[in-house]
Amino acid sequence: MLFTSLLSLSLAASAVSAYSIPPALQTFYNGVKNGGCKSYLKNRSNLNDGQGHSGFGFCTDTPGALYVSGPGELADMDIDCDGARNCGSGDFQPQTSFDDILQSKGYGINNLDASKHTFVVLGTCDVPVDRISGGPIEPLSVIAIVCNNQLHYGVYGDTNGCDDNNFTGEASLSLGQICFPNEGLNGDNGHTGHDVLYLAFTGTEAVPGPNGANWKTSDPKVFEASIKALGDKMIAKVLGGSTPGPTTTSPTPSPTGSCSWTGHCSGAPCSTDNDCDGALTCVSGKCGGSTPKPTTTPKPTPTPTCSWAGHCAGAACSTDDDCSDALTCQSGKCHA
Repeated sequence: MLFTSLLSLSLAASAVSAYSIPPALQTFYNGVKNGGCKSYLKNRSNLNDGQGHSGFGFCTDTPGALYVSGPGELADMDIDCDGARNCGSGDFQPQTSFDDILQSKGYGINNLDASKHTFVVLGTCDVPVDRISGGPIEPLSVIAIVCNNQLHYGVYGDTNGCDDNNFTGEASLSLGQICFPNEGLNGDNGHTGHDVLYLAFTGTEAVPGPNGANWKTSDPKVFEASIKALGDKMIAKVLGGSTPGPTTTSPTPSPTGSCSWTGHCSGAPCSTDNDCDGALTCVSGKCGGSTPKPTTTPKPTPTPTCSWAGHCAGAACSTDDDCSDALTCQSGKCHA
């Protein structure tokens, strides 16, 4: 349909590319891609993949995380159309599961849109995953997705209703088309291979909140990019950074420059101290310094004030919605 074609063209034209899989995540993926889960949420490993195959469930073997696992394989990727105007399927609802949070907590939108937000569907009628219903995962928290030998990010944005026969392995239209751009995915055509890892993280630390993501953008790749830093951080926390192995704790960074968060070490670009590893601080747009340094001069206050880190004056943008506060998008950069 025309809508799907236009969305595909928009994705293809986006400057943001897929992300490479860090070594620790690749090691984890290799270890779970053939199944072998021992502990399932609610002890249920008889859920359905939506293609008529059973034996799936939400694996809780990994401390601090949860993922979909099957009998000797991972998950597929069916397409969720909820919130989108049209994605080639009659199975559509205008709302998503956590709209009450979006509306009451100041997210600036009324519901997620499958064509604009990269999100994952987790939980079934019999096996709830969201914390509100008794599960371990916070609604709207970041999720790492390994698909088509690449890394992508989304949020936990929807759940399966009781009419879906306990289905697993489902993602928003935009996430499906980003993951598998050559498969023509839409509401009636999903990715049938069982090679997708949906890695969700426990705890409130994984929730970007109203100001930690660009919820109002119409470009799914801009939305994905806005939650990448948090996703990177959660992967490093749960899987031990970029170094494979059983280590569960990382040493405190020392003045010699040791760094446990690849891509956020000394010299890496940053917007705030939260973008830098350990005790490193963000100085003039670069991570540096191993401990906070006493200073006699107060830190400069940006003018105008900027409440959305990474979307302040000078940040890359596609539309005004990509810029914080009253900043506008001019020639691909946020300006006052």
